[in-house]
Amino acid sequence: MGPYEIVYADFPWPYTPFGTAKLPYKCMSESEIADFDWSRWIAKKCVVFSWATSPKLDVAMRCGEAWKAHGLHFQGVAFTWIKTSKSTGLPIGASGPRPRLVKPLDEFLLAYSTTPKQRTFPLMSESVVQHVFAPKASRHSSKPDIFRQRIVELLGDRKRVELFARGPAADGWDVWGDEAEPC
Repeated sequence: MGPYEIVYADFPWPYTPFGTAKLPYKCMSESEIADFDWSRWIAKKCVVFSWATSPKLDVAMRCGEAWKAHGLHFQGVAFTWIKTSKSTGLPIGASGPRPRLVKPLDEFLLAYSTTPKQRTFPLMSESVVQHVFAPKASRHSSKPDIFRQRIVELLGDRKRVELFARGPAADGWDVWGDEAEPC
């Protein structure tokens, strides 16, 4: 168990029922996410990767501001997932929650670190591709394995955990969440 040098989090963001299918898990409110207790998870030197969808980017940024109380500093967008059709491999049109104005089908993996500057750890590779074109999984909110692989490629084989995991642990990762066996 923690603390961890790499934390990969996919919070169950609050969505309104309008235009959204019934989710198979309990969502958290914005205040619950903003007040999330990072103390058992983050090491003194740590990078946190947190997923955010386009319609919830404003909420994610507000929560990230609140996480400064835990010593986490926003570093930027580490990776972007462009969802594609399984049959053609081309980007798909909007789906999921109804758009407020527009709904790009990108999801963003935001990066935070326990140091104000991006030098928490030396990068293992400066050529890690940050834009991923991959199909949606059949299980709601499940993310492609390639993101975990690219995080390790970027930062190395460090102690790591996936929070709010949607399934079993990937190789080398601990997991925690309602849909995963606790670590």
